[in-house]
Amino acid sequence: MKVNKYGDPIDPKKLKRGISWAESRGGKYMMNPTSSATGRYGQLYSLVDDLPQMEGVSRDSLSRDPRLQELLMDMRIEKGIGGPSLSRNAADLEREYKGQLGNKWDYRPDEVAALTHFLGRQGTRKYFASLRDGTEFQAPGVNKTPEEYLRIYNEGIER
Repeated sequence: MKVNKYGDPIDPKKLKRGISWAESRGGKYMMNPTSSATGRYGQLYSLVDDLPQMEGVSRDSLSRDPRLQELLMDMRIEKGIGGPSLSRNAADLEREYKGQLGNKWDYRPDEVAALTHFLGRQGTRKYFASLRDGTEFQAPGVNKTPEEYLRIYNEGIER
C-alpha cells in the first residue's frame, strides 16, 4: 500500500474505485442533471473548468474523456483542486476529530478522504461535529447521507 506524503495509508486506486462506484457505478459518461458532477468520479465541472488542462473542454467532452477524468482525480487526491487534496483532508480531519470522537471514531483514512469528496471538506467537518455533539446532520442538496455514501463506497472497493 502506498503511503502518501502526509503519512496516510491511502491507496489511490482503491479510493478511486470506491468513489467511482458511489458516483457512477463505475461508469465513465455520467452527467448529473442537478449539479455539475461529471464523469466516473462525479468531478464538479464548475470547479475544474478553469484549469489549464481544461482549455477548450466542455462538460460533455469531459464526460467522454476517461483519460482526463483520471488526470483530474489523481490531481484531486494528491495535489488538490481549488483547495487541499483528498489525502490532506483525510490527514487533517483525522487529526482534528479522532480524539474528539473517541470510541465513535471508526473511519479509515480512505473513508475520510472519500467523505471529503462526497460532502466537501467543510461538510465532512460538520458531519464529524454532529457525531461529536449528538446532533442531526443533513447533507446539503440531494446528496446521500454520509453513512450511505460510505456503504456504497466500501461496496465499490470490494468489487
